Amino acid sequence: KYVLTWTYHPKPLNTAVANSALLIATRMGMDVTLLCPTPEYRLDPRYMDAAQQNARENGGSLRVSHDIESAYRGAHVVYAKSWGALPYFGRWEQEKPIRDAHRHFIVDAAKMALTDHGLFSHCLPLRRNVKATDAVMDAPYCIAIDEAENRLHVQKAVLATLAAQG
Repeated sequence: KYVLTWTYHPKPLNTAVANSALLIATRMGMDVTLLCPTPEYRLDPRYMDAAQQNARENGGSLRVSHDIESAYRGAHVVYAKSWGALPYFGRWEQEKPIRDAHRHFIVDAAKMALTDHGLFSHCLPLRRNVKATDAVMDAPYCIAIDEAENRLHVQKAVLATLAAQG
């Protein structure tokens, strides 16, 4: 069970990482839960539809939840990311009260205790004690630094390939 959870951030961020995480997890046949505070935070229908198709074709599933406890319960992976509510794109002041009301979506040890010895990750950089607590970031189950290191090696390989073609 893979939980892609929205987390609070003081400003709306883009949906690129969340879209990619949703697509790859469903393509890998995982049982994916998109956890977001309200329906306005669902991802773009194009990505939701593609993820549903991925899940059907690869033996996984996709569900949307607004309930923190049920989403975390039994999860094997929790991937946190903040994004803006698409219906409010370009209207930050209207979204801000909704966003501010959901600070409790922070990833903390109590939520991680609901998982099935779940791993935690984030694409980094991450605001500690805003998106995830220090306890989560410093826990042995946090693999965010490993994820960032792996990304570095991929970026080096891309650069080496591009340089060789020049």
